[in-house]
Amino acid sequence: MTVSVKDLKNLPEHAGVYFFKNTIGKIIYIGKAKNLQKRVSSYLYNYKFRSTKTEKLIKHIQKIEYILVSSDFEALLLEAKLIKKNQPKYNSIWKDDKHYLYLKITREEFPRLLLTRKENKEEGKFFGPFPSSAIVKEMYTYLRKISPFCIQDSRIHKPCFYSHIGLCNPCPASIRHKQGLEYTSVKKIYLKNIKSLERLLDGGYQNIFKDLKKEMRKYSLSENYEKAQMFKDRLTKIEYLISKHYDSNVYESDPGFLINRYKKAVDELITILNKYFKIQVRINILECYDVSNISGKFATGSMVTFVNGLPDKSKYKRFRIKIQNKLDDFNMLSEIFERRVLRKEWVYPDLFIVDGGKPQLQKILKILNRHELHIPLIGLAKKHEEIVIPKGRIFIKVRLPNNSNALHLLQRIRDESHRFAHKYHKLLQHKYFIQNI
Repeated sequence: MTVSVKDLKNLPEHAGVYFFKNTIGKIIYIGKAKNLQKRVSSYLYNYKFRSTKTEKLIKHIQKIEYILVSSDFEALLLEAKLIKKNQPKYNSIWKDDKHYLYLKITREEFPRLLLTRKENKEEGKFFGPFPSSAIVKEMYTYLRKISPFCIQDSRIHKPCFYSHIGLCNPCPASIRHKQGLEYTSVKKIYLKNIKSLERLLDGGYQNIFKDLKKEMRKYSLSENYEKAQMFKDRLTKIEYLISKHYDSNVYESDPGFLINRYKKAVDELITILNKYFKIQVRINILECYDVSNISGKFATGSMVTFVNGLPDKSKYKRFRIKIQNKLDDFNMLSEIFERRVLRKEWVYPDLFIVDGGKPQLQKILKILNRHELHIPLIGLAKKHEEIVIPKGRIFIKVRLPNNSNALHLLQRIRDESHRFAHKYHKLLQHKYFIQNI
């Protein structure tokens, strides 16, 4: 996707990788962002804090291209891969006369994952380059939670610090003190962890997921529940990566992959809802609502908007709950929805979504009927991730397969509404504590 330098408002507020190109169409800089619009705009409009190098870069930017990805982790991997492939001029200049940073899996009896500035393939397997140590630390955080590894010098005989907090398990220093079959079996576990790291860094999430599931079942059947739980914990962490995330190779071969997938999700949702609603127009605009509170304190609500399957953060709204009595989720949801429909200057969506099932929908339906609004409404019930559809006086439950694009779309907007409401709740809580110190 391409935008001009003068039209940055068309950049989505979404995670992705961006390319700055010069007048002859050559890539001169590659970067990643959690929010493409904010990140790219900061280059061009943040005049006060520009360095000399940034000034030179900006003078040569003719157009901007971008690839949308579904997570920061994907953006991080894709950025590193594309920098290595294209070697843009200004990425090279900003190395500050140093080599790029790489992650290296060493060639040792117990391979380690290390940070290095020189790529020497004889010393091990290298991944990168990465533009900064901050990015590599971010990688460490992701990877360690899924597949523990060691960075300690092999000459040290005491177990490393990370072994005490479960992030190096088993630790090579401990393995070396074992003998016979115990040594062999524990070493095998460590080497499997390293193999998982390689696959993760290569983008092979699916294979790791299958392997971990197989190990969990094996230990569960042999009634070794402690080890089965360990693999279950890793599965939970990697499931986050693979359920809604994709390999960097996919984005490289098809830059429009995510946008096309989101369009398919919207089309699939329309097909499903057409069975229950007489939908006259394409569902382009979705609105979802959620509330957040702890024992009624600092209660907040959120409204998030997706357009064509993508979040449109310029249309997000947050609400501070005003009611004092009967402060339950149903009444709070009713309040924020009532306040929303009264704001007729906010464009109405093609579909309303609430986080919940029949009780929540009953509250919202009363408001829609009172205001004579004929906009389709559905709920997403968390227990079985079912779509709940009001049809006259009955409520129909539709359970979609786990790999359904439409389900993933609804989960994304539901999770985003929860995040946004909770963020405002935490902000109010923080302000209160600051004021009362």
